[in-house]
Amino acid sequence: MSGVAAFVGPALTAFGVAGALVAVRQGRPWAYGAAKGVASLGFLVTALAVGAAAEGWTRWALVALAFSAAGDVALAVRSRGGFLGGLALFLLAHATFAVAFAARGVAAVLLVAAGGGVALALGLGWRAWRGRLPEAMRAPVAAYALVLGTMVALALATGAAHRAPALVVGALLVAGSDLAVARERFATKGFVNKAIGLPTYYLGQTLVALALVGP
Repeated sequence: MSGVAAFVGPALTAFGVAGALVAVRQGRPWAYGAAKGVASLGFLVTALAVGAAAEGWTRWALVALAFSAAGDVALAVRSRGGFLGGLALFLLAHATFAVAFAARGVAAVLLVAAGGGVALALGLGWRAWRGRLPEAMRAPVAAYALVLGTMVALALATGAAHRAPALVVGALLVAGSDLAVARERFATKGFVNKAIGLPTYYLGQTLVALALVGP
């Protein structure tokens, strides 16, 4: 990866995140959506720069990043349809990431250990959030959480097996950023959700993109 290529993707993402936060603060939804698009383009550029289009498992991950980018824009639409569309796109993204990580190869013992920890976290999270969800949203959110949890477990196990700490940290950050989305949608709205959630999410995706190298 050349020095220029290594800089352009993360720079686009950082610029887009900063623009999105300014747009939120100023109440400009269209500018917010456009800025998120720039930030998402950045992690796609990063993935391409490290050679994600070259191999089988990384190509799957590149497709997952593309689904994520589309989901980012959908979530910028302030409507129930935009939220559900974003949820569906991210469900596809996480499912595709799971396929990518499984295709890279992972030891069963690591997957069992990671899966146990993720299952515990999901159970505690569902217990805390279930009562805040509208009844019509419980099934979609539960399905999303299960797919997200599967992706995270595979990312943890794959990252450990192949000594890819960026993949581990990136997946955890992406998953953690969903708490800010949930808080904004189902609990307390406020700028702090975006101020924490957006940098966390985009840093996570950038780290995942940077990890898409190797055999």
